[in-house]
Amino acid sequence: MAKEKVKKAGESKKKDLRVLLDESKLEDCSRGMKKWLISYKESRPGLKVLQQRIDEFITAYEVQQEQQRKERGACAAGGGWTVVVHHKGRKKTTDSETGITVGSVAQAAVMDKMAKKKKEVALDFYRFQRREAQRNEVMMLQSKFEQDKKRIQQLRATRKFRPY
Repeated sequence: MAKEKVKKAGESKKKDLRVLLDESKLEDCSRGMKKWLISYKESRPGLKVLQQRIDEFITAYEVQQEQQRKERGACAAGGGWTVVVHHKGRKKTTDSETGITVGSVAQAAVMDKMAKKKKEVALDFYRFQRREAQRNEVMMLQSKFEQDKKRIQQLRATRKFRPY
């Protein structure tokens, strides 16, 4: 028993557990640190067991969600309604059966669209810029109006009275 309690520096955790289990058979482990260690190690499953439980849970959840979706569709279709389904997300670019690429978006079209968006954001982003642009536009219209008035006056002055 004294040999079992002595641990070497290179021993793994599995060996520690075996030592504890061997000691648990020989000694009373109903209290103290040994009891806690044993209950802790027994309550933690291994990685394989844990992965198996997770996989089972996820498959059961997916089946449940699919069944609920079908029931909702059947309920709506049963009342004489036409069920319209919107599939969110990008369109598939490969055929699932053959693996052939179908109808993908051209790179040039995407770049053109991105360039248009950038130009729109650059102009009059802030409120004060919009106000300044409107003020400048009004001032330009006023100056053009004044020029037109002067030109009309000059044309009237140069015109001679011709009754016949």
